[in-house]
Amino acid sequence: MTGTSSMSGQSALYEREGNAFVGTGATKGNWHDNGQTGGAVLALLGHVLEDVPTLAPMSLTRLTVDIVRPVPVGKRLRVAPNVVREGKKIQVVELTLSTDDTVCTRARALRIRDADLTSFGVPLPASTSGADPAAALPPPEELAGVEDRPDVSDFLRIGAELRRTLDPIDGFHGSWIRLRIPVVAGEPVRATSRATFPMDCVNLIGVAGVVSGISMINADVSGHVFRTPIGEWVAMTGHTRFDHRVAHGMSMATMSDREGVFGVTSTSQILQYVE
Repeated sequence: MTGTSSMSGQSALYEREGNAFVGTGATKGNWHDNGQTGGAVLALLGHVLEDVPTLAPMSLTRLTVDIVRPVPVGKRLRVAPNVVREGKKIQVVELTLSTDDTVCTRARALRIRDADLTSFGVPLPASTSGADPAAALPPPEELAGVEDRPDVSDFLRIGAELRRTLDPIDGFHGSWIRLRIPVVAGEPVRATSRATFPMDCVNLIGVAGVVSGISMINADVSGHVFRTPIGEWVAMTGHTRFDHRVAHGMSMATMSDREGVFGVTSTSQILQYVE
């Protein structure tokens, strides 16, 4: 993991404070004054989810997040998990993130049991496609970062690193992203956080910067993964589409690591004029 604490003064996205978490300046986004970016919030949800016990070995396969209101930087945050379906094959967990008595984010995670079927000697179904749109992207080491742009969020300067293509490649907009610092101070980055934090980073993929006079705010995140990503870097390949008649937008992307596709993610946007 790339260290940036000497540059930023931030050693992690969150600090533990008793049974709560406090977001550092590295979580700050661009969508609201003193509000956290969704990627940081999803990384925290993934971190907390791993503390929820299961009846059998399980891992995340789906996460849906409704962003009810901005999550403030520097305030105590409580993440309350509640198991709503318990089983040996499937578990559903609701996670509510709140500050004081105000709910900021509601999420629902689906985890399914892990089992290795390769030793049973029974023919297994093959994937219907081995295509990986990220295979056409240059490696992240060959792409420019965004941290020097004047409009970039503190999250993408301090908390995470984003490197992207300037133009579509083979019809897809592409970027690579990784965490620069731990999710929670003094604790290793957990596998589930590596799967969840990129899900929000699909937002407005391919849209070149801020559009003057228009705000584009994502109200949700929905992601599916069939395995956890391997390594630090995650590639996002996809598109953003708008319908101006209803002022809606949607971003969709395939998520890959250096070994191939591991999931998909999408967000919805609300478009509106700003003064």
